Amino acid sequence: MDIRKTARKLEVLLKLDRKIVGVKLIHNREEFMRYEGRELVRPMGYCVAVKCASKGHSIKLTRSTGGCAGGNRALGLTECGPDFKSGVGGHRLGLYRTPEVAAGVAGEVPICAPDTYGVVVKPLEEFEEAPDVVLIISDSREAMRILQGYTYIYGLTKGLCMSGNQAVCVEATVTPLVTKELNVSMLCSGTRYHAGWKDTEVITGLPWEKAAGLAAGLAGTVNAVEMDERKKEIEAGLQALEELDFVIEYGKTYFKTWKKEK
Repeated sequence: MDIRKTARKLEVLLKLDRKIVGVKLIHNREEFMRYEGRELVRPMGYCVAVKCASKGHSIKLTRSTGGCAGGNRALGLTECGPDFKSGVGGHRLGLYRTPEVAAGVAGEVPICAPDTYGVVVKPLEEFEEAPDVVLIISDSREAMRILQGYTYIYGLTKGLCMSGNQAVCVEATVTPLVTKELNVSMLCSGTRYHAGWKDTEVITGLPWEKAAGLAAGLAGTVNAVEMDERKKEIEAGLQALEELDFVIEYGKTYFKTWKKEK
């Protein structure tokens, strides 16, 4: 699969302010060193690295430069401590009513085994080998389009994991990696503070192997849901990529047709 072409096709079919991000978890130093990207000299939170990648930068994190304990734990850069498993830590932060609730959440959220050497985070189009997960930062309207396109091909996404906590690491990255399904995150207070996302932004993660299917689903639903002005933009963009393989139907959407038929 042509990674760059897939990235650009997705960016034409979606109206985004940021680049689509690819993430690769790597389990040995030799493979890690093969990837291009800036190796950090100071710790940086994973979610901040994702924001940097959405602006065109390539970042390489290791166990020593991952700057967030929660992100490091989720991505398998470090082991889970007893406070996390018992719920004591989550309750102490004020995120859960009791340690028992916190422990229940800790036992259910997907996290990686602690055998990750490093994480490569960069614009999807910059990957030469397939990443593990694709992250799309958008407003809620474009998140709707992502869900429409995904459902068009794959049906309802299963096992959504959404708590408003550990958003970029657990919800957007590790959940799709583990479930092999799309997941949507409303982001969390920590990443909104440290990475400075816009209030209107959300993030969608999906396994790389479903990225081409998402693009096909977005294309397949253009005629049903997009207004003519947006259809013109999509048509021009796909023609420029030489990827327009369907007829754009102007003056038609499912909701206009439904209203007439009713």
